[in-house]
This record gives sequence, structure tokens and C-alpha cells, in this order.
Amino acid sequence: MTESKHRWLTYYLFVTLAISSIVSFEPSPYDLFMIVVVLLGFLFSLYIFTRETVFPLLVVCIFLLTNLLSLFFVKELGVSLKFTGITFYLAITWIGLMGLGHHLKQTDLQFIMKGYLFSALFAASIGILSYLHLLPGSEKYLMFGRAKAFFKDPNVFGPFLVMPALFALSMIEIRKNTAVVKSFYFIVFLILTVGVVLSFSRAAWGNFIISLIIYLFIYKKEVIRKRFKTVLLLLLIGVPSILYFIQTPAVEDLLISRLSYQNYDNDRFDTQKAALLNGLKNPFGIGGGQSEIAFQYSPHSLYARVFTENGIVGLLSLFVLFSCSLHKSHQHFWRIKDQSSALYLVIFASLVGLAFNSFFIDTLHWRYLWLVLALAWIPSSNKKQGEKRGLKT
Repeated sequence: MTESKHRWLTYYLFVTLAISSIVSFEPSPYDLFMIVVVLLGFLFSLYIFTRETVFPLLVVCIFLLTNLLSLFFVKELGVSLKFTGITFYLAITWIGLMGLGHHLKQTDLQFIMKGYLFSALFAASIGILSYLHLLPGSEKYLMFGRAKAFFKDPNVFGPFLVMPALFALSMIEIRKNTAVVKSFYFIVFLILTVGVVLSFSRAAWGNFIISLIIYLFIYKKEVIRKRFKTVLLLLLIGVPSILYFIQTPAVEDLLISRLSYQNYDNDRFDTQKAALLNGLKNPFGIGGGQSEIAFQYSPHSLYARVFTENGIVGLLSLFVLFSCSLHKSHQHFWRIKDQSSALYLVIFASLVGLAFNSFFIDTLHWRYLWLVLALAWIPSSNKKQGEKRGLKT
């Protein structure tokens, strides 16, 4: 297939990400679109895996094997089969996106990311308007007074907005964008930031702050002036605007409440401790989805869940996958010489933020966690010789 014949893939993935915030029911539209594109990849032999992708593929296979092995130790097989099935589905989408990525150029990846940005802007707008009770039936998009839009939980809604917020900020630094376009992206950044705030998720706040700091303070020599302008813009307009917003009566009370220690925090930390101790006693794990049965409470930590449910090998394989993906996105950022390298910095910073977020929230079944892990492996070039070194399926 020629490059022009692969343009459909770019538009298809744009639409897939453009609807990725509508996940209040399952399977979501995103799931259906992803299943179709993964199947098309198999049917038309579109997957290309190079030598550099062999190791992460092996790591994911090991992780999936630990999921299967742990099934021998479950108490509720039906629960575990469903949970493990979702894990396999998400891992397969990661494999599919990584294999299809060799048909995408950097400009395609930027276009696809605009689909994600549209979805995030839509969700953030719904969340903000609902929080301010400016939409009919606003309560449907709130949980305990916190914005969640079309997500099931504010703790999932908030982190979803982080990567597109960074992407919007990166678009301000693109030379060819006009002042009007740059102003638009800055407004989008502010809207997404407000959305993160109104999720009232402490983990999402930490995720956002860490990701933003990493993005702002990792740069190349040629973008020093642009990055300085971005920081200045944030200090003069962004920070004062957000501070003014959070001091309004509609936000301040809940914000102060969320910043204080919550009663259920004891339950969370006690469960995480129990999960870690249980993981030491069960080296092969107790089976996917069994934490709630074993401890009567969710561990609220990706690492605690994987350790107790899939064992030490499962945890190590997930750690290696994160590390490899961080290294690859960081490598792409420094390797690319044009402005599109900022996209890989966005991916790198977002992954670090998600790794932090995962200490306090179980992110294993977050669709966009596996999406970001896959984006890190999209090639930074589209050279034919690179394809020849690969294995086409």
C-alpha cells in the first residue's frame, strides 16, 4: 500500500480520539472504533514491527502471561476473567497502535492529537458548565459536586485533560501559527486547566503540575526564546487567571476541603499496605480483579494492584514498559530537529505525570494510559529503510 492509501488511517484515528471522552458506558464509541482498526490491521497486514519494538512487545507479553498465570489462584473466576479480558483488550490496542504507527508521519501524529484535544475541550467544557450549573441536567456530569463530564469518575476525568493541555501549550510555540491561532490554543489550555481543577482530584493536580514543570523546563537551545515567552505568558496571564477562579466562592470551599486529609485516606493506605504484604506472600498473584474481594476495598494504586494480583514479575514488567516508553519518547524528542519534536516532549511529560498519578489511582484500565504508552513508540521518522528492517504482519 502506498503512503497515500494510508491517509484513511490518520483520519480514522483522529475521529477515534475525538470521541474518546465519551466513556460513561461500555463498550464506549472509542472501544468500538479501536476494535475495528485493530482488526483491519490484521486483515490487511498493516502492522510493521521493527527491531526496536521487539523488546517492549516481549515485556507486554510477559505481563499478559502473569495475568494468565494468576488465574490459577483466584477466588472468583468470573470476576477475574472479565478483569483480565479488559487488560488483554487494552494491551492489544497498544500493540495495534504501535504497529500501525509506522504508517504515520509526524504531521499525521500532530493531526491525530488535535482529535484528542477536541475531545478534551468538549469534556472540559461540559464539566465546567455543569459545575457552574449552566447546563440542563448538570448533576449527570458531576459526582459529589466534582466535575466528571462523560467519565464515570472525576479521578479519571481530570488526568484525561493533562496531555491535551500540554499539547495546546506546545502549539503556541509553533512558528507558523498566527497570533490568533496561538491565542486560541492558550485559551484552550486555560479551559483544560480549569477542568483539571474542577475534577478536585488531588492525584490529577499533582499529575498536571509535574507534567507542566517537565514540559516547561526541558527544552532545546533553539526554543529558549519561545519557551521563555510561554513561561512569561503563564506567569502574567495563566496563573493569575486560575488563582482568581479558584478563589471564587463557587470553587474555594470544595478546594479547601479537598486539600485537607480525607476520612477515606486511611482506608486507601491501609488497603495498599495490605496489598503489598499480600503480594510478598503470593509471588504469582491472586488474580486480576481480586483485590476488592480480598481486601473489601480497592487498592487505589496501579502498583499495589498489579503487585498483589499479578505478582512481582507482573509489577516488574509494567515498570519496564513505563521505563522503555519514557526512554523512547525522550529519545524521539532529542533526535527530531524540527518543531514537531515538542509533541514527544508532551508525551514524555504526560507519561511521567501518569506514573505519579498511578501511585494514588488504579490506572491499569485507563484507555488513555495505554494510548500514551503507544504514542511514545510512534516512529520519529517515516523512512522506507526503517520499514525494511521491520517485520510486516
